[in-house]
Amino acid sequence: MTELELIKIIERATIKLTRLNLSHNQLTSLPPEIGQLTNLKKLSLLFNQLRRLPLEIVHLSNLKTLEIGHNQLRSLPSEIAELTNLTTLELSQNQLRSLPPEIVELTNLTELHIRDNQLTSLPPKLSS
Repeated sequence: MTELELIKIIERATIKLTRLNLSHNQLTSLPPEIGQLTNLKKLSLLFNQLRRLPLEIVHLSNLKTLEIGHNQLRSLPSEIAELTNLTTLELSQNQLRSLPPEIVELTNLTELHIRDNQLTSLPPKLSS
């Protein structure tokens, strides 16, 4: 899927769209327009080639589930802490070397999947 095709999908998405599955599309990036889907509750981006997340993802304030496992992520933006409604965060099988300390601010988070990364430590409050 090209970025232009993805932008067209986003533009056509109704304001009521609550789930979006973009898994298995060989995406290398997400356009900033992803932040317009403010009613999303679940976003699946599994098995792509994503190297980073756009900061606009923080506009998805209703997001409860974010699945970004099986990508090429090396880091997460600290702004991920703004997704305060997240209950599930799937980060397995990326290239993460660390997690931002702000991740502990996700107080509704009940599931954090981080296996098969390159983590050498966890934020102190997360590991206790």
